[in-house]
Amino acid sequence: MSAPADPTATPARNDSLTADPPKFRLLSANPGKRRTELIYAIWFLLTVPIQGFVVLNLSYDKPNDPALVGQAVVMGAGMLLLPLILRAREDKGLPLRELYGFRMGIFLLIFACLGGFIGTDPWYEVLHGHFAFNTELNPNGVPLFMLPMTISVFGFYSVLLGTLYRILTQLLDRTNTVLARDNLIRHAVLCALIAPIMPLAETFAYTGSNYCFDNGVGMWGLNVLIYGAWHFSSLLFYTRWDTAPDQRTPLATVILSAFATLGILMVLMATTKTFIAPHFVEVSHGVRNLNDWSPDNCLGPRP
Repeated sequence: MSAPADPTATPARNDSLTADPPKFRLLSANPGKRRTELIYAIWFLLTVPIQGFVVLNLSYDKPNDPALVGQAVVMGAGMLLLPLILRAREDKGLPLRELYGFRMGIFLLIFACLGGFIGTDPWYEVLHGHFAFNTELNPNGVPLFMLPMTISVFGFYSVLLGTLYRILTQLLDRTNTVLARDNLIRHAVLCALIAPIMPLAETFAYTGSNYCFDNGVGMWGLNVLIYGAWHFSSLLFYTRWDTAPDQRTPLATVILSAFATLGILMVLMATTKTFIAPHFVEVSHGVRNLNDWSPDNCLGPRP
C-alpha cells in the first residue's frame, strides 16, 4: 500500500500555466525583418522633403515626367536596395533569397507595380478621381511615376500597419479568452479592422491641386472601401512572414502570395464596382480623368 500524501507538501507547479507571457515587442522579433522595417520607415521620411520640392516646382507648361519619375525611382530604389546593403548582423553572408528585405522587395514590386498598373480603373470609374500632374507617360491611364513611388509608400504603410497588427495580436494573446487563439478568423478580422486606416488618413490629402474627387461619397466612402481592399488583401500575407527570430518564409511562398494578393484585390474591387458603387455613384466605365482641368470638376481651371 502506498504512503498517504503529505497534506503540507507544496503542489507541483504546472509551468505551462505559470510561465510568463512572451516579452511584449513593438518591433519584430526577427532581426532581418526588424532592420528592414526600420529602413523602410526612415527612408520614406527622408524622402518627404524631396517629394515636397518636386511638387512645389511642377510645371503646367511642359510635362513633369522627368522630375516625377526621377523622384519615384529614388524612393523605390532605396526601399529595394538599402535592406540588402544595411543588413542585420544575423544576416551577414546570407544569400539574397534568405533576406527578408529581398523577399519583401519582390512582394512590393509585384503588388505595387503590377497592382497599380492593372488596378487603378476604380479611381476614375468609381471614385470619380482626377490626376493632374501634367504627365505624358501614363501607361494604362496610370502616371508612370506612381508605380515605383507606390513601392516606397506601401513599404512605409506596411511598417505602420504591420506594427499595429503586432501590437493588437500581443494584447489579445494576453487576454486568456477565446480571442487569444491565433486562428484564421481572428487574423482576417484584425486585417479587416486595420485595413481602412491608411485610406481614411489619405483622404485628407485628396484636396490638393494635383488630385481630387468630384464628390464626397467617392472621397470619404468608396475610396476607403476600395483602397482598404488593397491593404486587407496584403495584410493577410505579409503579417505572417518572418515573425519568429529564426523564421524565413520561402521566396516561392512570398511570390505566390503576391499574386494571390492581387487575385483577392481584383475580386474585392470588382465586387465593389459591380454591386456596391452603383447604389451611390454613377460608374463611368472606361473614363480616364488625366490632366483634365476644368471649372466643371474638382480640379478647376488649369493653373
